[in-house]
Amino acid sequence: MADRLRDLPRHAFTPHTVLDDKELRARIRAARNQGWCLVNQELEEGLISIEAPLKNRAGQTIAALNISGQANRTNAKVMQAQLLPALLQASQSISRLLASRRG
Repeated sequence: MADRLRDLPRHAFTPHTVLDDKELRARIRAARNQGWCLVNQELEEGLISIEAPLKNRAGQTIAALNISGQANRTNAKVMQAQLLPALLQASQSISRLLASRRG
């Protein structure tokens, strides 16, 4: 992971964008461990989103499901409490379908 991150060009989209290698690696590890990721105003001011991976038969992440909202109307705690359970259920269901698919 360190080699990939080191070589990626980065710039801050907002004051919340994480650019520090150590912090970025920690957030990637946390997202992998918990099975989802929340991004709060890092891409655009006022935009908050929560994502869950879609995995293929080999267990590789091939895409993600995402729910976005306005940070001033839906904060991180609300996203996690009210939206994350359905998001995880949907991503797991789709991943099971992908894993059972032939071809």
